[in-house]
Amino acid sequence: MWLLFVPILVLAVVAFMLVATLFAGVFWVVGAGWPWLLIGLGAWLFWHEDGRHYRRRGWRHRAQPVAQSQSQARKKADEPAPQPPRPLRQTELPIDVQVKVEQIRRKVDVLLGYADRFPPFSQDLYLVRETASDYLPRTINAFMALPKDTADKPLSADGKTAHQELKAQLDLLDSKLDDIAQDLQRQDADRLLANRRFLESRFGLRNKADVA
Repeated sequence: MWLLFVPILVLAVVAFMLVATLFAGVFWVVGAGWPWLLIGLGAWLFWHEDGRHYRRRGWRHRAQPVAQSQSQARKKADEPAPQPPRPLRQTELPIDVQVKVEQIRRKVDVLLGYADRFPPFSQDLYLVRETASDYLPRTINAFMALPKDTADKPLSADGKTAHQELKAQLDLLDSKLDDIAQDLQRQDADRLLANRRFLESRFGLRNKADVA
């Protein structure tokens, strides 16, 4: 059995020598190169501190625009808001125009109340409805959109003012409604006369039969 311990002992001695040689080499390298190690350590510390200083300085430079922008924002907030431009004063409807407008609206309401008396697909009934929904509001809005100081100024070479032009257009609508009302009344009269002829024909035939 003791023969087995001889190889083990030899291996242990060889391993110990290798480890001792390795440590000796390391100590020799450290001992010979310690000035370079110190130089390298000093360079690393210098670079590290310089980088920290640069980062602090960069942060200060970045913080300055932020503070400046905040001060500018506060300054803008303190400044009064710009006032929007004042719109031009719109033209008001004169009293005579208001009377004419109300007159046209009443005529439209009356004619629409007799809508069932118009013939199917009547053009006159269409004009009455368009007058209420489009023609009259468009005419009034066109006049109201004018600046107030131009209501009594000539619009054309004939010297007609905006007020006069509006009255002329309203008179045109009013006269057309009168024509439609007269046509509707004439149609009612025609129907009444037609009913008379019908009755006369009916009663006339009956009287002749009685005489015979």
